[in-house]
Amino acid sequence: MDICSILNDIRSDRRKKVILDTDAYNEIDDQFAIAWSVLENGRGIELLSINAAPFLNSRSVSPEDGMEKSYDEIQKLLRLIEESGYETGVRPAGIPVYRGSRGYLPDRKTPLVTDASQNIVKAVLESKETVYIVALGAITNVASAILMQPEITENMAVIWLGGNAWHWPNTREFNMVQDVPAAQVIFDSRVPFIQIPCAGVCDRLATSIPELSAYLEGKGKLCDYLFSIVKGYTSDPFCWSKVIWDISAVAVLLARDGLDIVTLPAPILTDDCHYAFDCARPPMALVRSLDRDTVFRKLFKILSQGMQ
Repeated sequence: MDICSILNDIRSDRRKKVILDTDAYNEIDDQFAIAWSVLENGRGIELLSINAAPFLNSRSVSPEDGMEKSYDEIQKLLRLIEESGYETGVRPAGIPVYRGSRGYLPDRKTPLVTDASQNIVKAVLESKETVYIVALGAITNVASAILMQPEITENMAVIWLGGNAWHWPNTREFNMVQDVPAAQVIFDSRVPFIQIPCAGVCDRLATSIPELSAYLEGKGKLCDYLFSIVKGYTSDPFCWSKVIWDISAVAVLLARDGLDIVTLPAPILTDDCHYAFDCARPPMALVRSLDRDTVFRKLFKILSQGMQ
């Protein structure tokens, strides 16, 4: 499908096939996005699998270490959801989890073949419906899959939280700057692509410890865990808020009424992380703005239904 058909499909009530690609241990926002996706599995979406993505920051010693920690964090969340007594459409323990790349693309032509990239290729080739890849970190696994089998772009769509708003001075955002060649592969691939910029768009998705306490604390093992990791993220909680970045990508499918999405020619991503524009480029979709309250309202409602 082309991007216009994808946007029409997103607006429909049809259950979408989804692969989640996440650097789950990078900070504390992926956990919310994973939980939301798992709790909607078998209802609003069909969650085919979850892939661990690489990352390198103060919480890892290498991209491979970041990927392994993310793999472990995904498994931990699935156990917590199982233990929390949610009535899910599909048991969390039944969701496959795959290890992703141990590094970043060396260039725009060389894929890194991993369990995660092979899983994307296999799932898309075998599906009779469009597979949505919802990516929450460096987009290495997704770009590798496209380089391995370019024909998969005909039966998939990519939703990615990455880069900054197009009017921003630069787009040296964490998810994008870690693997610029992978991001360039996505922008140039003609795959139906929905980008959620971080600075200038997604940064509206801030919450606070008092708000999380009111809606999540005491509502089950999962909710208590999510509350605790946010509370433990700062040493000075006074008048402090935290952006829960990654729920924006899930919201494209599960809270679409809270997002303003437009189609525009895909920009050219330069090696130094700036956008260049050419109106002759193929179209893609851009989340231009979002309604913070709509997204959090839907997230908190489904999370707060825990039983234990």
